Amino acid sequence: MAVLAFVASLFGVSVARLLLYAGLVLAIIVGALTIREHYINKGYQAALVAVKKQDNIAIDAARKVERKASACTEANGYWDVVSQGCRLGDQ
Repeated sequence: MAVLAFVASLFGVSVARLLLYAGLVLAIIVGALTIREHYINKGYQAALVAVKKQDNIAIDAARKVERKASACTEANGYWDVVSQGCRLGDQ
């Protein structure tokens, strides 16, 4: 209590007013941190959605190539990885 009285006398305010100011500053800091955390979580969720979307596109592309490669093999050819095309016979 003596420390509060000393600090209050340095600022020229009463102890009650010093406690009120300290509470307001604390409330502002907690509010700012809460808002910051909200936007961090919002950005994290947006990033996850974007990565999942890219993953789905990559999975679909891989399945498409797999279907083409299977069709190529059934036609007695081989799948050329470099050209991403089917090679039949001596091509």
